[in-house]
Amino acid sequence: MCGGLEFRTRKGHAAAFGLFPSEPESIRVTFPNPKAALLVDEAEGLWLPWGRRKGEPGGWPEGGWARAESLAKAYWTRWDPEPVLIVPVRWMEKDHMGKSHWFELDAGQAIACLKLRKAPASPLYVITEPSPPEFLEIHDRIPRIL
Repeated sequence: MCGGLEFRTRKGHAAAFGLFPSEPESIRVTFPNPKAALLVDEAEGLWLPWGRRKGEPGGWPEGGWARAESLAKAYWTRWDPEPVLIVPVRWMEKDHMGKSHWFELDAGQAIACLKLRKAPASPLYVITEPSPPEFLEIHDRIPRIL
């Protein structure tokens, strides 16, 4: 599914978002953090909120993920979705026992997201797809990597 992402960025961004740097110039973002935001454009310093947590006010979808199979359905159209690519260096998923597993992205790879233009602050939702068989012991879904 994708419970966390790590971005390389300029120093100082972590404090601005209440996030914790994992290295001097990287930021790890986990979905449970109420301030979770995803880096859309490093040159502009553009971060957008990652979905909506349970209990947060708003009429757009709870969670931070959009199933690839649901994108063709009318469900998402009311928020005027726009495909967006983000370029983290790693992504994380927790297994069934709650252990975190981090996975590196290769140079040139990106993760597909959906930006909801009609929701306040245009939140992003990581697009997910069914896991390949070798990943099922960790989780049944993974982010769509392009």
